[in-house]
Amino acid sequence: MGDGAVKSLRHNGNFSKFWFGETVSLFGVQVTNLALPLTAVLVLQVTPEELGLLRSFAFLPFLFLALPFGVLVDRTAKRPLMITANLLRAGLVGLVPVLAFLDALTMPALAVIVLCIGVCTVLFEVCWLSYVPVIVSQDHLVAANGRVSASSSAAEFAGPGVGGALVQVLTAPFALVVNSVSYLASVVSLWLIRVPEEVTPSPKRHIGKEIAEGVGFIVRQPYLRVLAVAGAAFNFCYMFVEALFVIYAVRELKFGPGLIGLVIALSAVGGVLGAAFAASLVRQFRFGRVYALAVVVGYSGPLLIPLLSGPAVLAAIGVTAGFFLMRAGLAVSNVAGTSLRQAVTPRELMGRMTAGMRTIMWGIGTTGAIAGGLVGGWLGLRAGLWVAAVGFLVAALPILLSGIPRLQEMPSLAASVR
Repeated sequence: MGDGAVKSLRHNGNFSKFWFGETVSLFGVQVTNLALPLTAVLVLQVTPEELGLLRSFAFLPFLFLALPFGVLVDRTAKRPLMITANLLRAGLVGLVPVLAFLDALTMPALAVIVLCIGVCTVLFEVCWLSYVPVIVSQDHLVAANGRVSASSSAAEFAGPGVGGALVQVLTAPFALVVNSVSYLASVVSLWLIRVPEEVTPSPKRHIGKEIAEGVGFIVRQPYLRVLAVAGAAFNFCYMFVEALFVIYAVRELKFGPGLIGLVIALSAVGGVLGAAFAASLVRQFRFGRVYALAVVVGYSGPLLIPLLSGPAVLAAIGVTAGFFLMRAGLAVSNVAGTSLRQAVTPRELMGRMTAGMRTIMWGIGTTGAIAGGLVGGWLGLRAGLWVAAVGFLVAALPILLSGIPRLQEMPSLAASVR
């Protein structure tokens, strides 16, 4: 993809609207990713096991709903579904500060809200990953996915810092209002997009057969099969770490909310850089080599997270470096991997492929949050983080041992057919 592709994408008004709305909501999500677990830790005084269970509720719907949602997305227009999902998420996130104000926030109530938000997130995730190829040509997929990934990384950079400050000033529950407003901004942006969607409903087909067709395609397609296995293993370890990190930082490293936000923000610079250079790296070097190197960097970074536990400054440096490397490698591999998935999948299977990948990768990842809470409560928080760090190295093996590192360039749909 040359400079002309980047210029053409820059002048794609519909993608720009989508990108703007997604960027705003991603910033809001990052505030919630810090404020919600801090609400549980500081307001509800949860245990490691409870925090791991709560975190798993956010991703549990991927296990049960992604596949039927994939059929729905392939059958209907995606934009109205995304608008509905974000309207619901705005209301659900806004419910937390309302309950806190009324002194009615409990662990069961928070768990139900997180679960419902997760349902809406599943629908939106399946939709947008299938919607980008509708508003962007295949030649521009890497650049488009790179921009969304860059926005996500930029949000990870600025969002936690803002979130930490908001938690300090407003307390954790009331910082969530920012995310609620950001979802509404995304709704407006999506509403302004005008692209006709070619939808071919198949009401006579059984939903089970359509789901099986999508899953079967993943199993048969060699690149998708490897990406699914490696992604599931990575997400298991990632959720394992997420279940432990906030409570580890608060109770063992003695970090305040502001320092936690700063550490996450600084480490997200790695994601910003990775996403910013992903398209350029793919253009200049062998696709497979770029992907493999990104995996090595991203999957080995977590070894640094539990390495230092002394003075707060040293511990913060180690944690920041670990997350920095993980996010840098993850950003590049996500851009390349997402583009690879979209490139080798027929349009009529895009929703079901995306749903199947999400079910495998995040469904298994959900169990990582539960495992993290259990292991952290049993072995200790720091020991649990070491277990996850070793797990990341194992998770890299399916990619490194596959044919993906040998790819000269991203294959086309025709070239990938077996």
